[in-house]
Amino acid sequence: MRRATGDTRLSYAAALEGGWVQLSFANTRAQERRPRPAGGPAVPGTRPSPMPSPAPVGAVTHRQLALFAAPPRILAAALDVAAAAPVAAAWLGGQLTGWAAARGWTRRRLSTVRRGLHILLAVQDPPGAPVPATLIDELTGIGLPARLLHEFLAAHHFAEDNRVPAVDAWFARATAGLPEPMTGQLAHWTTVRLHGHPHPPRSRPRSAVTVHHQLHFALPVLARLADAGIRDLTGVTPGQLREHLAACRLTGADHTHTASGLRAVFTLLHAHRIIGRNPAVHLRVGTPAQTIPLPADTAPIRQALTDPNPARAAVTALLAFHALRADEIRHLTLADAGGLGDGRLHLPGRTVPVAEPVRTRLTAYLAHRTRRWPHTANRHFFITVRTALSTTPVSRPWLYRHYPASSHLLRGDRIIDEAQAAGGVARMICELFGLSIQAATRYIVTGNFPAV
Repeated sequence: MRRATGDTRLSYAAALEGGWVQLSFANTRAQERRPRPAGGPAVPGTRPSPMPSPAPVGAVTHRQLALFAAPPRILAAALDVAAAAPVAAAWLGGQLTGWAAARGWTRRRLSTVRRGLHILLAVQDPPGAPVPATLIDELTGIGLPARLLHEFLAAHHFAEDNRVPAVDAWFARATAGLPEPMTGQLAHWTTVRLHGHPHPPRSRPRSAVTVHHQLHFALPVLARLADAGIRDLTGVTPGQLREHLAACRLTGADHTHTASGLRAVFTLLHAHRIIGRNPAVHLRVGTPAQTIPLPADTAPIRQALTDPNPARAAVTALLAFHALRADEIRHLTLADAGGLGDGRLHLPGRTVPVAEPVRTRLTAYLAHRTRRWPHTANRHFFITVRTALSTTPVSRPWLYRHYPASSHLLRGDRIIDEAQAAGGVARMICELFGLSIQAATRYIVTGNFPAV
């Protein structure tokens, strides 16, 4: 400070007044000290007492601000660097051994994950704090399993998800050309829509897919309003909203989704007193056109049912015979399929009687699963080479590759066939496929059956 200011008599108290002094005391946290070995030297001829299991170590909650910008990290070079928090590193290393044994990892896989853990604990700042997910993802650049490490650290509360959600990144790109305060008003709408509002006016949280869908269709009209010189949604009148909606020349389902999105945006902003009045209160939304379920081609289905790949045959059987949804297949567990001996498949909210062809293919896949991954801890019914090392369900792309056709097409074809066999009894269709009365009526009308 004296060299920087040129004042050779600058006192320490005067330097403190500027707020530029930062002190850090080393070895003040107990978890950074190596524990001393308990007891004295071993007596010849006596059995050493068993070492007690180490107590759980938690991540530190403080954050130390960086005084200087750190140089770019080279993660591969951190293998020769000791962990800054040795007690936490020793405890996590012991937990990783048990974690790997419970999941049937090979010694090579455990060595690879341990190498990645050593690198993360060596470069983590501050020492002992939760590891950011963005830092874990950097391990993929040097060929280390970031996904397995993130799952392990998250289960032990040593991971921090600092990644930007996909819907937030999309919102920033989609609203980049809109003026303020319109962008801020839409940001408030997105936050309330995603996370809900527990206090009046209360709002339930919606899924990111719903928020993306509503704002995606409303943005063209909002962009036209901004081009017309309207920077604040408070000044939008019902006439202006109808005028710019009509200028988009939308028809059918596009008009319905756009009008519905506009009503969702303006209704919530009006309820939260962001805008004075709701210009979309009398906006006509209309009813989306009902699509007609179409029959599927049976040749690819027969070929997939006799496929030598047991996973493909089992997935196709669940779709073609019982019309399960894609998420129901992904999250199907071994406990749900525990009633295969009695011919039952237990799903959330309903129990499905399993057809004999489906039962045969599911049993064949179980035998294949047991032979291929005998020590896996994953309790999901369908697993892959990647998910056998963890407890997560299979990915959607993996499931899509095992369809002989679109899952919606196979599901619709099966429900139509059941509607014809049941003579149009809506209640039976609802109980078999988990549909509402309104959804079941769509298939009954297609088959020209009277709704019962």
